[in-house]
Amino acid sequence: MERYLFLDIDGVLNTMCYSNYLIEHDKDDTDEDGALFDPEAINNLANIIKAIPDVKILISSTWRFKGWEWMKSLWTKRHLPGEIYGFTPGLEFVRFKDLITEDYSESVYPYGTRGIEIGEWLRINKPNNPFHFKYAIIDDEDDFPSNYKDHVVLTNPVDGITKEIASKVITLLM
Repeated sequence: MERYLFLDIDGVLNTMCYSNYLIEHDKDDTDEDGALFDPEAINNLANIIKAIPDVKILISSTWRFKGWEWMKSLWTKRHLPGEIYGFTPGLEFVRFKDLITEDYSESVYPYGTRGIEIGEWLRINKPNNPFHFKYAIIDDEDDFPSNYKDHVVLTNPVDGITKEIASKVITLLM
């Protein structure tokens, strides 16, 4: 049984709580790579990896747009647990056609985009064996279509991945 973890970063690994803590202690909350990650959130991600060592991490965050080499380097530099397996594809815009007026409208990163990107990854990579894998999605934004609700574990951007979140993810992937 293959297991996949679709991982957002903002509000999941970098948290408002940790950022505020750093600022209150006259420390930078960013470095040359961006927002610093909350050590507690990282530890809770490590607990997921320890419980499910074969889980494959797929980055669904917009941080993936910085590229494969950059993300792999960041993962190493920041001593993050697990290994990045891949990225979800990026949906740049959606174009809708009104069937009555024949007018088109375009949306940049519309509601549900993250779910569409994850669905596309699953469609491309798991088309013939939908029952031979499990997946969980960790995100701080609830913009997923209803068919993903059983797989989404929402974080609060203040705290990111907590012990409770990690426990829910582990249960989903078992």
